[in-house]
Amino acid sequence: MQRTPRRRKPETINPDDFFKELAEKLSLQADEPNILGFEPLIKQEIFLRSEKLKKLYAGGNRSGKTTVGIVEDIDWMAGTNRYKRTPDPPVRGRIVGVDVEEGINKILLPTFSRWCPPSYLRGGSFYSAYDLSARTLYFENGSFAEFMSYEQDVQKFVGTSRHFVHFDEEPPQEIYIECLARLIDTDGAWWMTLTPILGMQWMYDEIYLPNFENPDGDVEVQVVEMWENTKLSDRAIQSFIDSIPEEDRDTRVGGNFIRRGGVIYKKFKKSVHVIDEINLDDVKDWDLYASVDHGYNNPTAWHWHVVSPDGEVITFAEHYEREMTIDQHAAIVKMMEATFGRTPVMRVCDPALAQKNPVTGTSVQAEYITHGIEVMHGINDVTTGINKVNSYINYNDETPPRWHVTRNCENLIKEMPKYRWKTWANKTMERQNNAYDVPHKKDDHAMDGLRYFFTMMPDIKAVVETPVQEERQPTAADYQQYPARYDESLRRQLAGVGKNSDGWTVTNADEYMGGEW
Repeated sequence: MQRTPRRRKPETINPDDFFKELAEKLSLQADEPNILGFEPLIKQEIFLRSEKLKKLYAGGNRSGKTTVGIVEDIDWMAGTNRYKRTPDPPVRGRIVGVDVEEGINKILLPTFSRWCPPSYLRGGSFYSAYDLSARTLYFENGSFAEFMSYEQDVQKFVGTSRHFVHFDEEPPQEIYIECLARLIDTDGAWWMTLTPILGMQWMYDEIYLPNFENPDGDVEVQVVEMWENTKLSDRAIQSFIDSIPEEDRDTRVGGNFIRRGGVIYKKFKKSVHVIDEINLDDVKDWDLYASVDHGYNNPTAWHWHVVSPDGEVITFAEHYEREMTIDQHAAIVKMMEATFGRTPVMRVCDPALAQKNPVTGTSVQAEYITHGIEVMHGINDVTTGINKVNSYINYNDETPPRWHVTRNCENLIKEMPKYRWKTWANKTMERQNNAYDVPHKKDDHAMDGLRYFFTMMPDIKAVVETPVQEERQPTAADYQQYPARYDESLRRQLAGVGKNSDGWTVTNADEYMGGEW
């Protein structure tokens, strides 16, 4: 008879143990002031006073990022209006951390308890105010904040409306979007406090980049270095810097977004490679080329390039759209090339476009040709293409790059600094395996088209011809540089065998070869 497996008893948290551990952590801070005595750093105060409903505080480790986020949480829930006008209580909030154990229990809750005056809490203490099973903290005035983590399924983030959401560290995009939906009814606010250790991912493109150094942007962005925390000693900071890998310092100390996995086009700089739009009349003697990376759900990226007689390349036009049919793309390509006043010498595409669709019996390449756009498939040799692009990007103080791009090619310019090598899913796998030597397959459509173009092209750098020298007859002095020598080992082997006075054999000589055989 088959035995029914016994169910494992669900793990439970002992409230007494939880609050005892929390109290022990807080006892170390008993002499510290709460929010009423909080003295913000310069950028913390800018962050707190900003009336924008979207805010990002990206800081290095120990830059006060979690603290400033928690202070904002408390001010909203208490309705103190110390820095700006906030909604009248009761306020419904949501605070989201990386995980429950490390993010919520060991960082967010102790930080909240450290700064929140007991008089604000329901019952006058954290023990009476915090519902451990629901992970919800209640204020005396009826405000509350639920604590959630990125470990939870995205469906857990649905529910009723909230007045604010605090993301501590970078959230997955799907959780971020679901939380935004909770703010619609209240015209609520969100703020993020993080060290950007994940690098240039979705948040970099959609939140940071459009708003950094842009006072008119709808997101308040503050980037804070560890050095700006005046409560840390220079010695402690330097000790921390010396103890971490060099590739992590820009993020963990400077709070900057970096490209994880290694930058592929390291020499690319907007200040060097991006130029103003060109007048095609000024490059009449340059050849025109086009390249395309085709997609539907993903964007189709068309780019046009002019190549000078001595091998200089300028990418000057772009068509970059998704969810368009081939006839729509073809119509736009024809229109753009009509404005150029000439037809490309070559249009090169992904070789995969030559593959026939098993349902329609035709290929993307054939479809383009049917609509009057002749394209030839290139060579999808990733390594060769990347090396070729890098050779044109490369420059130094004396030699300018051989490739430039005009600033109207916005998507290509956006992809260039983010194009990076693929990385392993986690640090453990990264330590146990060799680094990937293939690119990360995301946001690389313009990059793929650029590779097809450079891979198909011959070496279009300027060729320096070597002058042909006149043939010169050798002189006696030339031969004197290379005096004749005996092969001593051979002569010793032949010693005593029909030799002449010099020890060389004279027997078995061949009249045609002129020597021993």
